[in-house]
Amino acid sequence: MNENLVTKFYRSLTPLLKPVQIVNGNGWPEIFGRCAPLELEIGFGNGEYLARSSQASPQRDFVGVEVSWSSLKRALRRLATPPRDNVRIVSFPAHPALKYFFTPQSLSMVRVLFPVPWPNDRQKNKRIFSTDFFNLLANRLTSDGGFFMVTDHHGLAQWTMDQALNSEMALTCQESPAILDTKYERKWLTFGQKAFYHLNGKKKNHKSAPQPASDDMTPRFSQLIDPNNYCPHDLTGEPSVVFGDFLYDSSRQVGLLRTKVVEDHFIQEFHIKVSRQPDGRFKVSPALKDQIFPTRGVSLALALAALEEPHP
Repeated sequence: MNENLVTKFYRSLTPLLKPVQIVNGNGWPEIFGRCAPLELEIGFGNGEYLARSSQASPQRDFVGVEVSWSSLKRALRRLATPPRDNVRIVSFPAHPALKYFFTPQSLSMVRVLFPVPWPNDRQKNKRIFSTDFFNLLANRLTSDGGFFMVTDHHGLAQWTMDQALNSEMALTCQESPAILDTKYERKWLTFGQKAFYHLNGKKKNHKSAPQPASDDMTPRFSQLIDPNNYCPHDLTGEPSVVFGDFLYDSSRQVGLLRTKVVEDHFIQEFHIKVSRQPDGRFKVSPALKDQIFPTRGVSLALALAALEEPHP
């Protein structure tokens, strides 16, 4: 990236991680260069609370996940002044981030400030704080770790409390005045909001949770592919794999297969490269491996693209 562009818009990209850099949740001490209590903020918005927290507690390490690139840009600018070594941010959905980026009993605190309430009935499936989410959260928290969420929306607060009832998390909810001084708290204050709903949680018990499998991203080799009549089958269910257009350059004997994988509450769209080898077989591999997060769904997509029978 152009250095002047980085300076003008972001100041520094140092805090920004690619998802593939943190596939192994054991790697945080290596990323931060030390072992320290680890905190996670989900949906950090413009990054002001994350910036304040990481500056106020240099003895702790902080990770933020966010799906909005405009929010990441604003956060990068905030985190650059003053620069600090104890915070990293990544663009990734919350539920899979909790599953893939962190190991059991590794997080001392998880915070969520003013999440989108998705108030309509047809939108409730977009809310992340399900019973399954809380069970996974409890597994990732240390024995004395905590969860904190604040919202202006009574319906979301009540729904979240209901979801936690049958989970491994114990939540309490109380009304509170404005005390956080964040963008959305200030916004709702100007609209006349006087009280906000603070949800605090602790894990009830520690129970094991399925760990993500070690997924096979190695290239496949196939003698079955005919580039003039190539149509690998989609896969339905969880995960699902959908193949799109296949473009083949006969002079170079290389093709690209558009691929979409849906699993674990997130979507990956990428291209699979299909290239003829000197021995006549076709090599099937990700076109840009460092831009794909290695999951079971991606592994299945490679097997299907090689016309293999995928293992359940």
